[in-house]
Amino acid sequence: MTRRIFGTGGILAILLSLSGCGGSSSSPSTPAPSCTGGTPPGLSDTASPLPVYESTCAGTVNIPVVTLHICVPGTSTCQDVPNILVDFGSTGLRLSHTLPIAGELPQEQIGGQPLYECYYFESGYNYGPVVTATVTLDGQSVQVPVQISNSSLSAPCGNIVSPTSPSAPFQPYYNGILGVLFPQYDDLDSSAIYLEGSQSSVVNPSQSETVQNPVYLLPISSNDGVLLTISTKVSSSQGAPSFTGTLTFGALSSGTGTQLQTDRYGEITATYPSSGTGSTHYSAFFDTGSNGFFFDNSLIPQCTGNDSGFFCGNASSQTVTFSSPTSSSSNKFTLHFSIVSAQTLFATGNTVFSTLGGFQSDLFDAGFPAFLYGHNIGLSWTSTCSPSSNPGQGCFVIQ
Repeated sequence: MTRRIFGTGGILAILLSLSGCGGSSSSPSTPAPSCTGGTPPGLSDTASPLPVYESTCAGTVNIPVVTLHICVPGTSTCQDVPNILVDFGSTGLRLSHTLPIAGELPQEQIGGQPLYECYYFESGYNYGPVVTATVTLDGQSVQVPVQISNSSLSAPCGNIVSPTSPSAPFQPYYNGILGVLFPQYDDLDSSAIYLEGSQSSVVNPSQSETVQNPVYLLPISSNDGVLLTISTKVSSSQGAPSFTGTLTFGALSSGTGTQLQTDRYGEITATYPSSGTGSTHYSAFFDTGSNGFFFDNSLIPQCTGNDSGFFCGNASSQTVTFSSPTSSSSNKFTLHFSIVSAQTLFATGNTVFSTLGGFQSDLFDAGFPAFLYGHNIGLSWTSTCSPSSNPGQGCFVIQ
């Protein structure tokens, strides 16, 4: 199981239920074809560490994004692209076809034919050509294969795996996704299918041609993981209108903090007292691509209508303990959190909430709100987290 842009919970619900950053509960009749929001003043896309901010796209809540400097390789044709989701739940860089730079980037070829990709999320798939781009991360440039997500193309993806799989374009809610999950290559966790020629036969390109986590391509001092730090204090009852933070590259080699080794899918274990029946063990993960806590507790009232997918009741003093499902290590991390009704939160007009959540059976999705409780949370793929016997594994690191 993989967790992608919409997580396994209900991030799509909030994107459809808000007509703008003001928090209206009415649904927009015709979404804009692309995000028109820009980078907040004073933030640099070439800084180290990289600034992270709340999406300035209309209709989004709890969406951590960055601005990336993207160029056609070997040229001065470049674009500073704002509102690219920082996603702990996927691998590789994906850009909207609506961006001017998207049409300039050279397409990868295999067997003399253009290379396309179907990339699967929990909520559907992205489909489009694979191109090559030069991307600036940590003040350094790397050349990396990138997928262009183009929902206007007729896609064969649903017919390959499941006839009912829908397309899951991320515009107008993001301009792209920076997936920083391990393993390095997106085809190693069975989420990616590559095609030779548009809607043609399935192929297996070399790894150098596949979409991949660009952090691995940075110099060795910066390529062993990422750490997300949020500096803004968020009111539990009111939220905040925005936040500031940083994405640090290569900050995990010192081994500080609690390390929770994951399985090959980036999952750990959560112990949570579900529905008053005693503590239960669930598959779990920290996922910046999910905009709420999504977990199994049927005692908290759920929303209906436009806010369906979220809790509309309150639950204070909640406790969940995370541990590794694959390691004999006794390392554990306990998170104390609360849930406030989504209707109450959305009525504030704010867009950043540490207490937003919704129901999801049989798992614990610690979405972006988990990053707002004063803990720095990162992903690491150092040798201690990703042993040679199973190089696809990694660790969540909590400081």
